[in-house]
Amino acid sequence: MPGGFTPPPGPAEAGVETQRSEGSAVAALARGVGVPALVATLIGLAFVVVFLDAFHAPVPHGLPVGVVGSAAQVDQVRTALDRAAPGDLAVSRLTDEAAARSAVLQRDVYAAFLPGAPARLLTAGANGQGVTMTVTQAFTPLAQQAGGQLQAEDLRPLAPGDTRGLGIFYGSFGVVLGGFLFGIQSYSAAPKLPLRWRLVSIGLFAVVSALLVTWAATVVYAALPAGFGTVAVLVGLLALSVAATAALVLRAIGSAGTFVTSLGLVILGNATSTGNLPAEYLPPWLHPLAEVLPPGVAVRALRGATYFADDGVTRALWVLGLWSVVPLALIALLDAVRRGQARPSRR
Repeated sequence: MPGGFTPPPGPAEAGVETQRSEGSAVAALARGVGVPALVATLIGLAFVVVFLDAFHAPVPHGLPVGVVGSAAQVDQVRTALDRAAPGDLAVSRLTDEAAARSAVLQRDVYAAFLPGAPARLLTAGANGQGVTMTVTQAFTPLAQQAGGQLQAEDLRPLAPGDTRGLGIFYGSFGVVLGGFLFGIQSYSAAPKLPLRWRLVSIGLFAVVSALLVTWAATVVYAALPAGFGTVAVLVGLLALSVAATAALVLRAIGSAGTFVTSLGLVILGNATSTGNLPAEYLPPWLHPLAEVLPPGVAVRALRGATYFADDGVTRALWVLGLWSVVPLALIALLDAVRRGQARPSRR
């Protein structure tokens, strides 16, 4: 069949799987019945457990916010917030309103509170509805205690094509899923393809994915009002890093790599991608992964390129670049080692 696909297996036939298992009926049942059920169950269970642990009742852990005022005023606000929700918010002092606006737009803080009559709260809707709700609920009682209502100002609203703020998350999820499936299909269709041609295949996948996904996100749906080139580079690097990593794992450990890559890239990667909520909302055991796994690094950079003065873009170029280059170099090393092992020894 064209494209490296294998034809359908044909009708079921008694005894064939037993022959493939060297005549052991028990091994045939384990391989054909038990292993698929067990692996699929574990993958599904891992997905449910990780996402429920991360998002069943998300609360922030040290979410950075700023307060404009004297040191005494900031301490007073910090004490009130800690009393109401200990550890949820990390308060820093901002000198004036200009510094507060800059901090929000640079994403140094997720909100800035300006005490007074009336009290004001500077937010960025591009951080997501969950963040806006958290900071609004936290600072509203402080404004009411001062005898007024809190006046909120959104300095960076979401794009008209992404009013729920989920476009970046779903876009990155699709690219990660595509890279995962690419790795499986690549080694299923051509397990002994020379590395130079595998590099061409991975590069083709990354380039086409980058162009099509960016076109859909920026042109068709206007969900990411950033530069086409910047978004395309970030999406392409995300696709390349996931595809290269999946290819390495499958090359190294075979079909068991399907479980490893689905857990590491698809489940943990997307759970920590910060597409729904910032990393400060993740449980402590998941929080560090948002800084190192490709989905979280790419999502932060895409959001930064779209809304927050390129926050995270430079770091993403380095991190995603390493996730792309290192696996490919290790594949080349594995191929070289196994070729050497396959050569007959000379006496």
